[in-house]
Amino acid sequence: MPSDQPHTPRPVSALLFDLDGTLLDTPRAIAEQFADAVESVTGTHPGLENARRLIGAPLERMAGALSGSDPESDTARKVADAYLARYREVIVPKAADLLFPGVHTGLDRFLDAGLLLAVVTSKKQQSAELILESAGLRGYFAAVVGADRAQHPKPHRDSADVALAELGLTEPGPAGAVIGDTAADIQLGQAISVFTIGVSYGVLSAEEIAATGPDAIATTFDDVTSTVFTRIERGSTP
Repeated sequence: MPSDQPHTPRPVSALLFDLDGTLLDTPRAIAEQFADAVESVTGTHPGLENARRLIGAPLERMAGALSGSDPESDTARKVADAYLARYREVIVPKAADLLFPGVHTGLDRFLDAGLLLAVVTSKKQQSAELILESAGLRGYFAAVVGADRAQHPKPHRDSADVALAELGLTEPGPAGAVIGDTAADIQLGQAISVFTIGVSYGVLSAEEIAATGPDAIATTFDDVTSTVFTRIERGSTP
Protein backbone atom coordinates (compact mmCIF):
# COMPACT_ATOMS: atom_id res chain seq x y z
CA MET A 1 0.00 0.00 0.00
CA PRO A 2 1.53 3.38 -0.94
CA SER A 3 2.69 5.53 1.94
CA ASP A 4 0.77 8.71 2.70
CA GLN A 5 4.04 10.37 3.66
CA PRO A 6 5.38 12.80 1.06
CA HIS A 7 8.45 11.60 -0.79
CA THR A 8 11.63 13.40 0.22
CA PRO A 9 14.22 13.39 -2.54
CA ARG A 10 17.66 12.15 -1.55
CA PRO A 11 20.14 15.08 -1.44
CA VAL A 12 22.39 15.08 -4.49
CA SER A 13 26.00 14.09 -3.86
CA ALA A 14 29.12 14.19 -5.99
CA LEU A 15 32.12 11.90 -6.37
CA LEU A 16 35.32 13.61 -7.49
CA PHE A 17 37.84 11.22 -9.04
CA ASP A 18 41.50 11.51 -9.80
CA LEU A 19 42.43 10.08 -13.21
CA ASP A 20 45.90 8.50 -13.46
CA GLY A 21 46.36 5.65 -10.99
CA THR A 22 42.70 5.79 -9.94
CA LEU A 23 40.64 5.14 -13.09
CA LEU A 24 43.45 4.23 -15.49
CA ASP A 25 46.61 2.19 -14.95
CA THR A 26 48.81 4.82 -16.57
CA PRO A 27 51.54 5.65 -14.00
CA ARG A 28 54.19 3.32 -15.44
CA ALA A 29 53.55 4.46 -19.01
CA ILE A 30 53.63 8.12 -17.93
CA ALA A 31 56.90 7.62 -16.04
CA GLU A 32 58.49 5.90 -19.04
CA GLN A 33 57.44 8.54 -21.54
CA PHE A 34 58.30 11.46 -19.24
CA ALA A 35 61.75 10.06 -18.49
CA ASP A 36 62.38 9.54 -22.20
CA ALA A 37 61.22 13.11 -22.88
CA VAL A 38 63.69 14.45 -20.31
CA GLU A 39 66.50 12.43 -21.85
CA SER A 40 65.64 13.64 -25.35
CA VAL A 41 65.96 17.27 -24.21
CA THR A 42 68.77 17.13 -21.63
CA GLY A 43 70.70 14.02 -22.60
CA THR A 44 70.24 12.63 -19.08
CA HIS A 45 67.74 9.97 -18.05
CA PRO A 46 66.20 10.92 -14.67
CA GLY A 47 65.20 7.38 -13.65
CA LEU A 48 61.78 5.77 -13.83
CA GLU A 49 61.18 5.79 -10.09
CA ASN A 50 61.92 9.51 -9.85
CA ALA A 51 59.41 10.15 -12.64
CA ARG A 52 56.80 7.83 -11.16
CA ARG A 53 56.88 9.48 -7.75
CA LEU A 54 56.14 12.87 -9.28
CA ILE A 55 52.98 11.69 -11.02
CA GLY A 56 50.12 13.83 -9.80
CA ALA A 57 52.13 17.04 -9.89
CA PRO A 58 51.31 19.69 -12.53
CA LEU A 59 53.06 19.15 -15.86
CA GLU A 60 55.44 22.11 -15.61
CA ARG A 61 56.48 21.25 -12.06
CA MET A 62 57.19 17.66 -13.06
CA ALA A 63 59.15 18.76 -16.15
CA GLY A 64 61.24 21.17 -14.10
CA ALA A 65 61.96 18.73 -11.29
CA LEU A 66 63.03 15.90 -13.59
CA SER A 67 65.18 18.12 -15.79
CA GLY A 68 66.75 20.01 -12.88
CA SER A 69 65.42 23.31 -14.15
CA ASP A 70 62.94 25.99 -13.18
CA PRO A 71 59.36 25.01 -14.09
CA GLU A 72 59.10 28.25 -16.10
CA SER A 73 62.36 27.68 -17.98
CA ASP A 74 62.80 26.95 -21.67
CA THR A 75 64.20 23.54 -20.77
CA ALA A 76 61.11 22.60 -18.77
CA ARG A 77 58.87 23.80 -21.59
CA LYS A 78 60.75 21.66 -24.11
CA VAL A 79 60.49 18.63 -21.82
CA ALA A 80 56.75 19.22 -21.33
CA ASP A 81 56.21 19.53 -25.09
CA ALA A 82 58.23 16.38 -25.78
CA TYR A 83 56.23 14.46 -23.17
CA LEU A 84 52.86 15.67 -24.49
CA ALA A 85 53.79 14.45 -27.98
CA ARG A 86 54.67 11.02 -26.57
CA TYR A 87 51.50 11.04 -24.46
CA ARG A 88 49.29 11.57 -27.51
CA GLU A 89 51.19 9.11 -29.70
CA VAL A 90 51.89 6.28 -27.24
CA ILE A 91 49.60 6.41 -24.19
CA VAL A 92 46.26 7.77 -25.43
CA PRO A 93 45.72 5.06 -28.11
CA LYS A 94 46.13 2.36 -25.42
CA ALA A 95 43.74 3.94 -22.92
CA ALA A 96 40.95 1.37 -23.24
CA ASP A 97 43.41 -1.37 -22.30
CA LEU A 98 44.59 0.55 -19.24
CA LEU A 99 41.27 0.65 -17.37
CA PHE A 100 41.47 -0.79 -13.88
CA PRO A 101 39.11 -3.77 -13.37
CA GLY A 102 35.69 -2.77 -12.10
CA VAL A 103 35.74 0.84 -13.34
CA HIS A 104 32.90 0.57 -15.87
CA THR A 105 30.72 -1.46 -13.50
CA GLY A 106 31.35 0.90 -10.60
CA LEU A 107 30.69 4.05 -12.59
CA ASP A 108 27.47 2.55 -13.96
CA ARG A 109 26.30 1.82 -10.42
CA PHE A 110 27.14 5.33 -9.26
CA LEU A 111 25.13 6.89 -12.07
CA ASP A 112 22.21 4.52 -11.47
CA ALA A 113 22.22 5.66 -7.83
CA GLY A 114 21.89 9.29 -8.89
CA LEU A 115 25.39 10.36 -7.91
CA LEU A 116 27.09 13.11 -9.91
CA LEU A 117 30.58 12.27 -11.16
CA ALA A 118 33.54 14.49 -11.96
CA VAL A 119 37.23 14.07 -12.74
CA VAL A 120 39.66 16.47 -11.05
CA THR A 121 43.17 15.95 -12.37
CA SER A 122 46.61 17.51 -12.49
CA LYS A 123 46.63 16.88 -16.24
CA LYS A 124 46.01 19.68 -18.69
CA GLN A 125 42.37 19.81 -19.76
CA GLN A 126 43.01 18.69 -23.34
CA SER A 127 45.10 15.71 -22.23
CA ALA A 128 42.44 14.62 -19.74
CA GLU A 129 39.67 14.87 -22.32
CA LEU A 130 41.70 12.92 -24.90
CA ILE A 131 42.44 9.95 -22.67
CA LEU A 132 38.94 9.79 -21.16
CA GLU A 133 37.46 9.69 -24.67
CA SER A 134 39.93 7.03 -25.78
CA ALA A 135 39.18 4.92 -22.70
CA GLY A 136 35.41 5.19 -23.26
CA LEU A 137 34.88 6.99 -19.96
CA ARG A 138 34.10 10.59 -20.91
CA GLY A 139 30.34 10.08 -20.96
CA TYR A 140 30.25 9.14 -17.28
CA PHE A 141 31.47 12.51 -16.08
CA ALA A 142 29.38 15.67 -15.98
CA ALA A 143 32.53 17.67 -15.28
CA VAL A 144 36.22 17.27 -16.07
CA VAL A 145 38.60 19.78 -14.53
CA GLY A 146 42.23 19.90 -15.62
CA ALA A 147 45.00 21.77 -13.81
CA ASP A 148 44.82 24.63 -16.31
CA ARG A 149 41.15 25.29 -15.52
CA ALA A 150 41.72 26.31 -11.91
CA GLN A 151 43.69 29.23 -10.51
CA HIS A 152 45.49 26.80 -8.20
CA PRO A 153 45.82 23.04 -8.99
CA LYS A 154 45.45 20.18 -6.54
CA PRO A 155 45.77 20.00 -3.57
CA HIS A 156 44.25 23.49 -3.43
CA ARG A 157 40.46 23.43 -3.32
CA ASP A 158 40.06 25.61 -6.43
CA SER A 159 39.82 22.67 -8.83
CA ALA A 160 37.20 20.94 -6.66
CA ASP A 161 35.18 24.16 -6.48
CA VAL A 162 35.24 24.44 -10.28
CA ALA A 163 34.03 20.84 -10.59
CA LEU A 164 31.23 21.31 -8.06
CA ALA A 165 30.07 24.49 -9.78
CA GLU A 166 29.85 22.63 -13.10
CA LEU A 167 27.80 19.94 -11.38
CA GLY A 168 25.45 22.63 -10.07
CA LEU A 169 26.52 22.15 -6.45
CA THR A 170 28.09 24.33 -3.80
CA GLU A 171 29.24 21.35 -1.70
CA PRO A 172 29.81 17.63 -2.35
CA GLY A 173 26.69 16.50 -0.48
CA PRO A 174 26.21 13.91 2.28
CA ALA A 175 27.45 10.93 0.26
CA GLY A 176 30.15 12.90 -1.55
CA ALA A 177 33.78 11.84 -1.67
CA VAL A 178 37.15 12.51 -3.26
CA ILE A 179 38.88 9.39 -4.59
CA GLY A 180 42.54 9.29 -5.55
CA ASP A 181 45.94 7.67 -5.25
CA THR A 182 48.20 10.53 -4.08
CA ALA A 183 48.58 12.89 -1.15
CA ALA A 184 47.29 15.74 -3.34
CA ASP A 185 43.97 13.93 -3.77
CA ILE A 186 43.51 13.30 -0.08
CA GLN A 187 44.49 16.88 0.74
CA LEU A 188 41.99 18.11 -1.84
CA GLY A 189 39.22 16.20 -0.08
CA GLN A 190 40.33 17.53 3.26
CA ALA A 191 40.34 21.08 1.86
CA ILE A 192 36.65 20.82 1.03
CA SER A 193 35.83 18.80 4.18
CA VAL A 194 34.60 15.70 2.37
CA PHE A 195 35.07 11.95 2.85
CA THR A 196 38.28 10.73 1.21
CA ILE A 197 39.09 7.33 -0.29
CA GLY A 198 42.76 6.63 -0.93
CA VAL A 199 43.49 3.88 -3.44
CA SER A 200 46.55 1.70 -2.94
CA TYR A 201 46.75 0.34 -6.49
CA GLY A 202 48.10 3.53 -8.08
CA VAL A 203 51.27 5.51 -7.43
CA LEU A 204 51.48 5.06 -3.65
CA SER A 205 51.62 1.80 -1.71
CA ALA A 206 49.04 0.95 0.96
CA GLU A 207 51.39 2.23 3.67
CA GLU A 208 52.15 5.43 1.78
CA ILE A 209 48.53 6.27 1.01
CA ALA A 210 47.58 5.46 4.63
CA ALA A 211 50.14 8.03 5.80
CA THR A 212 48.22 10.75 3.93
CA GLY A 213 45.26 10.29 6.28
CA PRO A 214 42.33 9.18 4.07
CA ASP A 215 39.03 8.20 5.67
CA ALA A 216 39.16 4.84 3.87
CA ILE A 217 41.61 2.84 1.76
CA ALA A 218 40.61 0.83 -1.31
CA THR A 219 42.83 -1.90 -2.75
CA THR A 220 40.71 -2.24 -5.94
CA PHE A 221 38.11 -0.15 -7.74
CA ASP A 222 35.50 -2.64 -6.54
CA ASP A 223 36.53 -1.58 -3.03
CA VAL A 224 35.92 2.04 -4.00
CA THR A 225 32.42 1.13 -5.15
CA SER A 226 31.56 -0.88 -2.05
CA THR A 227 32.91 1.86 0.25
CA VAL A 228 30.70 4.49 -1.39
CA PHE A 229 27.57 2.34 -1.16
CA THR A 230 28.29 1.26 2.41
CA ARG A 231 28.34 4.93 3.38
CA ILE A 232 25.06 5.54 1.56
CA GLU A 233 23.43 2.58 3.31
CA ARG A 234 24.66 3.82 6.69
CA GLY A 235 23.38 7.31 6.06
CA SER A 236 26.73 8.65 4.80
CA THR A 237 28.52 8.36 8.12
CA PRO A 238 32.25 7.54 8.05
